[in-house]
Amino acid sequence: MRRRNAVTVWAPSSSANLGPGFDVLSIALKEPSLRINLSTNGGDGIKLTLKGKYGEAIRANPEAHSGCKALRALMAKYGVDEGFEMVVHVDIPPRKGLGLSGAEAAGAVVAANELLTLALSKDELVHYASYGEPEGHLDNVSASVCGGFNIVVRDYVSGMPHVYSFKPPSDLGVVVIIPNVEKKSTEDARRAVPTLIYKSDMVGNVSRVAAVSAGFVTGDVESILKNIVWDTVVEKARADSQVYGNGIDWRFLEEEKLHLFKKYGIAETISGAGPSRILWYSISRHSQVVENALGYVVDRIKELGYDVEATFKTRPSEKGTYKLSE
Repeated sequence: MRRRNAVTVWAPSSSANLGPGFDVLSIALKEPSLRINLSTNGGDGIKLTLKGKYGEAIRANPEAHSGCKALRALMAKYGVDEGFEMVVHVDIPPRKGLGLSGAEAAGAVVAANELLTLALSKDELVHYASYGEPEGHLDNVSASVCGGFNIVVRDYVSGMPHVYSFKPPSDLGVVVIIPNVEKKSTEDARRAVPTLIYKSDMVGNVSRVAAVSAGFVTGDVESILKNIVWDTVVEKARADSQVYGNGIDWRFLEEEKLHLFKKYGIAETISGAGPSRILWYSISRHSQVVENALGYVVDRIKELGYDVEATFKTRPSEKGTYKLSE
């Protein structure tokens, strides 16, 4: 089969650690998103160029860049010794919990799969993309590779990932709220996760993960909204460690969540390791009140001395990373 010299792919952002589903549940979002162009250059190593809205906000370091790390893992496995040029149009804000590194890693391996005609499965693509993530966690890259709602599991025997992907309900709406909170690193956010938890918290979170998953599988938006909102383990611990910003402890966050759900029927989660918030709502039932809910959250953010950099009124993306037309 003839190999291409260059390929361009589109990759969605994602919201991982979805509700109570730390490191397990994730969902792809239509916006924001990024594009990656990958080409062979006749040399060796990887030349990296960053463009786009946020291209100057991150360092173009091929040794640290998640897409380059994932691509090197793929190259090592298949004995690829030629050089590549990677151009990333960075239109996902960095360090905001929207899966930029996961999208970069997903885009790099999907582009390489197309460029080298490797015919890798979705699970294999997720495996190599995970080399770009801290501790190799799988949830962000699963969403950006596969699209839709994802449950990712490491096989007990082989240790390899398997992703169960489902089409999101068409009635599920999303608002992304990006505050100008300077987030600690993802590594710091992961250190805030407790290693020991109460049995009641474990049972509660597992039950809500099951209910959220059932909601996505059956298209039951009400089940998603009622259960996605509560994570009494990771979100709670991170909030009390000020990972999401000074003053945003669990008491503050719980009060906000309760108000949004009781008054509007809208669920709020922290996206990934934060600090971005996601409002989840039924398009058919909540479209008239979603702006009020958004205003409430923005006002509370401003009361703490922060501002809102951007908001996106978007939808879950049914598509994961894919090759753009040539």
